[in-house]
Amino acid sequence: MRVEIVEEAESAPEATAFPAGEKYLNLRADPQAVDRIAGARQYLPLRNFLISVNGPESIFATSSATTKSESPAAVSADMAYEFASQTRIVFREPSLNMERRHYVDLGSRLKELLERESADTVRTVLRISSCDFTAENRRGFCLDFRLVAQGESAPQAEVRWGLGLAHMQQALLFRSRALKQEIPE
Repeated sequence: MRVEIVEEAESAPEATAFPAGEKYLNLRADPQAVDRIAGARQYLPLRNFLISVNGPESIFATSSATTKSESPAAVSADMAYEFASQTRIVFREPSLNMERRHYVDLGSRLKELLERESADTVRTVLRISSCDFTAENRRGFCLDFRLVAQGESAPQAEVRWGLGLAHMQQALLFRSRALKQEIPE
């Protein structure tokens, strides 16, 4: 898997918010709320990802997740379809979200794990962004990742995306276990 890390400037005037508005579903507090997310109902890999990453074994929480299927003109002729998702995650422990270094370390460790996957038809961009944490009334950080898979057909691109998302899920849960040992709760 090809992985790129992008860091936004700390002084970015625009920041996303966590929780992300009135429609935010806290899957940690209410795991059954995943049934109210259209993408999770439609795509089993996304459902499994959201349940696992927001589960009790994880130190992460998702803020948002979307999917998109398209046949862009920029894709090479033999790989005419793309399937993509965009997901935002934060640390469950609010204090960890206030220091960029936690996200820089997470991004570099995820990159190391994800690049072990040799598929060149899947790529991801990890973006460390500013995020306003409304409960804490403070600005901190979050990690957005866009996962894109290409295929010769729409179903093939979707399957490759699902496998890439499962790989991302495994990498996040691996890092979660390691961070639980490193960071006192």
